[in-house]
Amino acid sequence: MNDIDKAPASGAAPAKGKAPAGKAHPRSTPDRVADAISKGILMRRFTVGQRLIEADLTRDLGVSRSTVREALRILASSGVVDLTPHRGAVIRSLTREDATSLLGVLEVLSGLAARLAAANIGIGNNARRFEAAAQKLISAETPEALDRVLDERANYYKVMFEIAASSELDRVLPQARAHLFRAQFYHSLTTADLRSMVAEYRAITEAILEGDQEKAEKRMRRHLQKSGERTLPRMSAFSLN
Repeated sequence: MNDIDKAPASGAAPAKGKAPAGKAHPRSTPDRVADAISKGILMRRFTVGQRLIEADLTRDLGVSRSTVREALRILASSGVVDLTPHRGAVIRSLTREDATSLLGVLEVLSGLAARLAAANIGIGNNARRFEAAAQKLISAETPEALDRVLDERANYYKVMFEIAASSELDRVLPQARAHLFRAQFYHSLTTADLRSMVAEYRAITEAILEGDQEKAEKRMRRHLQKSGERTLPRMSAFSLN
């Protein structure tokens, strides 16, 4: 199974017992390839500043070169890669201005997702699913578990947005840019940073499971604000590219 096979379908599936927010359109193969590359950035298979080789992506993902090129154009339009003549696609490095703007958008959208998840938590098996997705993240205490926090939170957000069940929210979420931001700062976070993140996610999880919409949104937005406080001072004001 390649990364495209693993990539989830576009838009979150509506929660059990909740009517779909709108009929989702199946994604084209270039969209799925773009998602696979974005996930590769998040999982650090690709790194900031790395040149993406079309022939390698074609072989590894099992798609045509034209599909890879279209996927790279999608990522370029999302601000994840730079396309330059004679050099091809290079994974961008976010500037401090980029990151500040991105975090502002993520704060609002993730806060809304937490609110909607809290509203829907009592539907079907949503509470059980969310508890399962949160367990490893909010219980991390040992150095080994803390090292896995940044990977565990990808599934946490995935399930939270699925439970939020808003196709419009899914459409506007700059997920590829969010993956780029998380990957860029992976190695700069300290053990103290990770412990703070775990405590913040624990508080968010508690509010969502309680169905407290206002508290869930407030705590998620505060977490994104704290993320900025942890990362932005460590950034150069200028692009590394």
